[in-house]
Amino acid sequence: MTYEYASRTVWVDSPGEEVDPSAWGLCATHADRLTVPVGWALNDRRTPIIPLRPSIAS
Repeated sequence: MTYEYASRTVWVDSPGEEVDPSAWGLCATHADRLTVPVGWALNDRRTPIIPLRPSIAS
């Protein structure tokens, strides 16, 4: 999670390979429950995880 006071914006991104020292790490549960103050925008830019359809065994 990163934020910018000037634009009143919070971004939630997928964990990357590079560690951003200005970002806060959140687990998926906390990222899903994150709320921002009134007047702020929340931009969830995480890559959605699409579950694979289970194979049908014959």
